[in-house]
Amino acid sequence: MATGRIRGIEYCRCRSSKEKAENLGPVTSRDQLTIMLKQTDEYKQTLAIRGYFPDTFFEDFETEADLLLISNSVLSEIQFSRIRSASSTVNRILEFFKERIDSFVTLKLLAEKVYPTNDIIDLISEIIDAHGLMKNNASPELQQIRSSLFSKRREADKRFRAFINEMKKKGWLRDNEENFYNNRRVLAVPSEYRRDVKGLVHGKSDTGKTTFIEPDDLVELNNDISELEQDERNEIRRLLRELTDSLRVHAFLIKNYHNFLSELDFVRAKALFAIDINANLPQLSKNSIVELFNAVHPLLYLQNKAQHKEVIPLTLKLDQEKRILIISGPNAGGKSITLKTLGLLQLMLQSGLLVSAEEKSQMCFFNHFLADIGDSQSIEYALSTYSSRLIRMNQFLRIANNRSLILIDEFGTGTDPELGGAIAETVLEELNKRKAFGIFTTHYTNIKLLADQLEGVFNGSMLFDPETLMPKYRLIVGQPGSSYTFEVAEKIGLPKHVIDRARTKIKKDKLKLNNMLSELHHQKNQLEEELKALKDSREKSEAATGKYNLLSDKMKEKLEKDNEKREEIRKLVELGRKTQALSIEWEKTKDKKEIIKKFVGSMTAEKKKRAADNTPEKLTKRKKELIEKLSAEIKVGSKVRMLRSKNVGTVEKIKKNIVWVNFGNIMAEVNIVNLEVAEEKQV
Repeated sequence: MATGRIRGIEYCRCRSSKEKAENLGPVTSRDQLTIMLKQTDEYKQTLAIRGYFPDTFFEDFETEADLLLISNSVLSEIQFSRIRSASSTVNRILEFFKERIDSFVTLKLLAEKVYPTNDIIDLISEIIDAHGLMKNNASPELQQIRSSLFSKRREADKRFRAFINEMKKKGWLRDNEENFYNNRRVLAVPSEYRRDVKGLVHGKSDTGKTTFIEPDDLVELNNDISELEQDERNEIRRLLRELTDSLRVHAFLIKNYHNFLSELDFVRAKALFAIDINANLPQLSKNSIVELFNAVHPLLYLQNKAQHKEVIPLTLKLDQEKRILIISGPNAGGKSITLKTLGLLQLMLQSGLLVSAEEKSQMCFFNHFLADIGDSQSIEYALSTYSSRLIRMNQFLRIANNRSLILIDEFGTGTDPELGGAIAETVLEELNKRKAFGIFTTHYTNIKLLADQLEGVFNGSMLFDPETLMPKYRLIVGQPGSSYTFEVAEKIGLPKHVIDRARTKIKKDKLKLNNMLSELHHQKNQLEEELKALKDSREKSEAATGKYNLLSDKMKEKLEKDNEKREEIRKLVELGRKTQALSIEWEKTKDKKEIIKKFVGSMTAEKKKRAADNTPEKLTKRKKELIEKLSAEIKVGSKVRMLRSKNVGTVEKIKKNIVWVNFGNIMAEVNIVNLEVAEEKQV
């Protein structure tokens, strides 16, 4: 967990939030923890979509806030500047929350002890400028002092420049010409000319070759400047004291401002870390349940992400019916990383961090988190690995109940397999009686067999390729795993006669069980490959169906347009024929009015006829007659083509007026009125 904190602490921008990250640990209050998780999730949702959120950066002002609570304390100009900047930041954030009251329901709870005000900003801005310096007009006295200082300094500068020019002509100055010595402006004179320059000697350089002299004509003027500078400091000190006293009434609010901003900065850091590890807020259950979908170990995820490598996700479920999972299988197959993934995600959740699993995952809050991972032997206390493990087991048995999560790696190891296995069985039975939840990894056959017998305990194993002896890092539940002891021995080249002799020393039932588990894993691998092939085939089929539907829609659209165009052409042909007849008659007849009258009458009659022919009753009748005619001609197996199309297809099926036509690689559903029988010469 410490590594995870270090990885995410970089997002903290102030000392206080970094301290919170360094001290991150499980929270005991479930209500408080729920709010913390939802606050992080709200902030993360905004950051994930690159939504607007006011800048929460601030210069740490915890010292300033604490000083205000101490009587007779005086803050400096830069300290007041930090408080003013933080106050402006808080005001902006509070206004932002007010405008989006429904978007940050839990995040705004951080602001319960603060409220917006301009009083702090106005008091500070009255005497301190935007650069954190005391304003000239902060008081009449300060304005008068600085005005006098300006005049005196200008006069001193004028006189000093005159001395420099005079000395240069005489060659009595070093290249650096002037310096400050004991806060007094002095000339850098070669020591051999020191008696030629009238003035007050302030000292010499380390080599003694340069003497620092303040000209006599400037001593009194510089004394005046020094006095004015002291007056300026005294006046500034007085103004700062008054301002500190004025702000002291807001001391607790300013302290709460700091707490609010540092807490918000910490939530922001957790949200950014959540985005970094692709974490989400799971469903929080009041019942004891852990159901993870596509969960990954966050540190392994970050490591593999940097190396552009894939992380195999974990999906598992522990509930009231199946509380304790026994994971078995060969070494380096992923048993321990599975156990650690669950453990780390549970710790993260109960410390207020989002977890690297899908949102539909379910998790709860456990009262006890008990773990035995790694070698716990101690030279100092003369404890062996097994002794230390027994001490842990004893602690677990005293504490465990139905709100306990227990993680044990290499359960039962460290002593004689027969004796250690017997104790491990008893411990498992007792923990199961307590209704505890957990994951245990083991190589012990008796533990695997017991898991199938105890209600509430179930077996699982990491998928392994028995042919290549390479792990697949995928958890499967419902069956124990083989340790592939003999297979690994064969792969590394151990002599066959040695392996065969070893087989004879194993009890037949254990050897049979091991072979059975190896065969089960082999079948599981084959099943996975078949399922993958089936999934690929289904995806291709769905893609083809989508393509067919798209083509079918396009063909239907084209057919409708062709029908409309054909009807327009028929009308134009008929109109052209009538127009041609009238034209011939126009040329032969002298009475043009009669021709015009006949043309108008013809058009009117055509219009009436078209209206009469297109009544709903006649349209329905014509369509019915067409369907009857086509139904008599088109049968299953008939060669047909779509109207105004050259492609010929075969009728596969007819249902009512819908015809399924096979056009080579495409099966089209076509209304029968849009088809015509293809003649032999067209085929």
